[in-house]
Amino acid sequence: MKLLVERGAKVDLPGRSGLTPLEAAAYMGSEPIVAYLIEKGADPNWIDATDKTAIVYAAGRGFLPVTRLLLDKGVDINARYGNDLTVLMWTAGHSSEAGVLDIVDVMKLLLDRGANIDDRDNRGRTALMIAAELNHAAAVDLLLERGADKSLRDDQGKSAADLTSLTALREKLAAAR
Repeated sequence: MKLLVERGAKVDLPGRSGLTPLEAAAYMGSEPIVAYLIEKGADPNWIDATDKTAIVYAAGRGFLPVTRLLLDKGVDINARYGNDLTVLMWTAGHSSEAGVLDIVDVMKLLLDRGANIDDRDNRGRTALMIAAELNHAAAVDLLLERGADKSLRDDQGKSAADLTSLTALREKLAAAR
């Protein structure tokens, strides 16, 4: 990477995959490369053709150090991406490739840094609803602990409890205050 940049490669030019080098490094969780590319002028807020940025790739895969670095470089924690999702929502609906504990740690960071817990996407869904629909119990637990409003309903009138297919999770949501 360093050799390419030193020879004049544009740090914000998407490759064949459609990702910029910064997005690819964030997707892979490479904190040193992310830091280097930003130092060389890569825009951490650059939105790709799929309406995502580097932080969406890093956070959604549970890469805490990269997510923290991008936030430290000024990425807007409550910016909207594809389908009007925030980074917290993307993370709540995390990739199955990411470890559950890693995702929860990233979500804690996002909430600690000011992510709006009850923001809604283009379907009226919150991070809690997204996590519940995907049966991500640890994410649901964290969001409830941090004050997510379980009574909210999406554009179809469904609550987080309505969206989960797990009986235990539905009962937990129903019992939460």
